[in-house]
Amino acid sequence: MMLAWTLFIVLAVMTLALDVVIPQTAVGTNAFKRAAVLCSLPIFLALVYGVYLHFAFAISPAEPLDAASQPVLTFSTGYLLELGLSADNVMMFIIMLRALKIPAADQNLVMFWAIILALVVRVALILTGLALVRRFHLLFYFMGAFLLLAGVLMFFERDGERGMAERLVNLSSRFLPISPKYAGRQMVVLSNGRRCMTPLLLAIILVGLVDVLFAFDSIPAVFGITSDPLIVTSSNVFAVLALHRLYFIMAPLMDRLRFLETGLALILLFIGGKMLLPLLGTFLPPVQISTTASLLVILAILLSAAGASFFLPAKKK
Repeated sequence: MMLAWTLFIVLAVMTLALDVVIPQTAVGTNAFKRAAVLCSLPIFLALVYGVYLHFAFAISPAEPLDAASQPVLTFSTGYLLELGLSADNVMMFIIMLRALKIPAADQNLVMFWAIILALVVRVALILTGLALVRRFHLLFYFMGAFLLLAGVLMFFERDGERGMAERLVNLSSRFLPISPKYAGRQMVVLSNGRRCMTPLLLAIILVGLVDVLFAFDSIPAVFGITSDPLIVTSSNVFAVLALHRLYFIMAPLMDRLRFLETGLALILLFIGGKMLLPLLGTFLPPVQISTTASLLVILAILLSAAGASFFLPAKKK
């Protein structure tokens, strides 16, 4: 087990190092192509880790995971779930950076530092959540009910991300000392005799904060797949590490992904319902949804939402 945790940390650090060594520097069409290629790197490293889990625990389970006989399937399902829900975070990031008028050349810096901030807080939330769920089992059902509520709200609230992002930016500008002028890559400047944070620093803080807020949806969701600490933590972290590249893929497609929120809402409803199924055992015959079925449902919803967005374009007004 120690080797599994060590490899996970090594691959996570390697992914962060790749963000530094190979930054997102291109703009326009080239930015999309470069981001698509670079996004394959963290996804590939995550897949490598999943394969390792298979050989390490499924074939010779000296120290079996809580995920039992299908660690690679459980990890892949959790990772796909977290990656899909991360797309909702990215939509918020795009809107906020546009509202703050962060130049394309500096967006790479914002995403890098915001992701590091989000990683630290997310890992703390995951470990806390795992400890609480194992001690208070009823909390598991509370999380399921919360996901159902979040899914319903996301399904019926159109342009929810846009409104929330704009409100966050406006409130921050009203109550925090923000420099009215963009000051390049400086974080703090003197303005009218007082220290003010720059729009760049505000963007880093807001992106990290929003990711943490959205983690209250995504972290309970992965508990609906497994409660194994290694798989919950690694699937979450690897998904967050892909956000950096995913941002530059989604930015030019933002206005076309109109069914993405609907798809993510259906995923939250599915996972929430799955978590609450044991409560129905006293009234109905027991129903169990396998990890394979969960993976296929999540994949089908994401592909359907993406396909509908591209093949059913919005009507021109």
